[in-house]
Amino acid sequence: MIKVGIDAIHYHVPKLMLPIASLAEARGIEYAKLNKGLGLEAMSVCDAQEDVATMAAEAAYKLIKEQGLAPQEIDRIYLGTESALDAAKPTAAYILGILEAKLEPEFGARCLRNCDVVDLTFACIGGVDALLNSADYIRLRPQSKALVIAADKAQYDLASTGEYTQGAGAVAMLMTANPRILKLDMDFGVATKSEHDFFKPRRNFTKTEVLRETAKLLGQELKDEDLENLWQSSHYPFWHSGGNNLELFREEPVFDGPYSNDCYKARTSEALDHLSRKQAELDVLEDWSYLVFHLPYAFQARRMFVDMWFARLSSDARQSLASELEIGASELNAPSGDTMKRIAKSNLYRQFIAEAIAPGEKASSLIGNMYTASIFMSFLSLLEGLRLNESSAQGKNIGFIAYGSGSKSKVFSGSIQEHWQQGMPAANVFETLAQRQEISFKEYVDLHQGRLKKNLAPSEGLTLEGISTELNQEGYRIYS
Repeated sequence: MIKVGIDAIHYHVPKLMLPIASLAEARGIEYAKLNKGLGLEAMSVCDAQEDVATMAAEAAYKLIKEQGLAPQEIDRIYLGTESALDAAKPTAAYILGILEAKLEPEFGARCLRNCDVVDLTFACIGGVDALLNSADYIRLRPQSKALVIAADKAQYDLASTGEYTQGAGAVAMLMTANPRILKLDMDFGVATKSEHDFFKPRRNFTKTEVLRETAKLLGQELKDEDLENLWQSSHYPFWHSGGNNLELFREEPVFDGPYSNDCYKARTSEALDHLSRKQAELDVLEDWSYLVFHLPYAFQARRMFVDMWFARLSSDARQSLASELEIGASELNAPSGDTMKRIAKSNLYRQFIAEAIAPGEKASSLIGNMYTASIFMSFLSLLEGLRLNESSAQGKNIGFIAYGSGSKSKVFSGSIQEHWQQGMPAANVFETLAQRQEISFKEYVDLHQGRLKKNLAPSEGLTLEGISTELNQEGYRIYS
């Protein structure tokens, strides 16, 4: 069987960051709750002229340049995102256009003309869907190369319970046969259920309602018969689309944090069971040296996984745990809620976290939630730690645990290859993150509310120049 997997990887995160300490102070939240409890240190913040297409294109361009890749070699660009810029044109097509313009001086016009592009959307798991789909593509066409990008901007309502988990960024991966970084195993476990834990609906309003409420703000009461006459008499384009109905889309989701955690745990447990039925000999705790998770916040995995870890402990490990907790082994057959809390704080579980999970958490602490890209940034965080520690990583198995609200989990694995460091970003990931520009809380709020139109950081890379207002091009995004 031919080896297929990740041959090279790169990333892009915004140059701006807000320390979690600044957010905690402004919101009156105890910093230790966010830092010690959730593992949060800073959040990446998109600049005024930055969006999911610029971040994705930056990550892809860095990979192409550092790896000496000719764009004509790329058969497909598959994007996983839940921050799509258009309801019809895929964001991947915008990315292709940005890359072609950037690469034209070296490779000529339309250098990606024969490249297939598409977006895959399923909340935070869309990037994994793109990865596994492209792996199958390479298995059928071993001579081909695919570029998989996961990119998102995680934005919540100001002062909401999701605000402190925000982040943004993109990870790009080159998929090939005989990969240098990671060989993907063919089997994966999947579990899906339609849930309402997190979603981004189209909100519906009417123009008469908007006018009525606006008039009230101005201290006026309008009669029903006057409302429609008013908006129909306006010459402003806003009032002359869609009849009396207004459909509003916002990046800020409708969500239930505790319920979403429950869905994450349930789908992950089901997906692990599904994979175990395919691979009866699989021992997750013994066979996987590291576990890489989708991380809505840095410590989410260690807090969520304890039940699944405990369920898979060997009999010898259970005896050691019972001895440490000074309880009878029989009590572990059906542990109470209080006992599970003690298990989560046990030295045995802490050791498992330190060895298998913590190496993938560091980048998340510094960036925040990246939605589809978070699991791949966790993977990159692990690889960077191995590179810095000069660890012998070849042959180590990694378990990937992915989740997307709505809801779906996929669980799969892969093994680190001999030449894995050759496919890594040239610069140290953590040193690059340390060089970001710190912004004030006020600047963060201004960016969140769209008050700023020009970048705060020096514009050295790709930027969103504007959004067209021309006839038959209204809303089209222009990049440079």
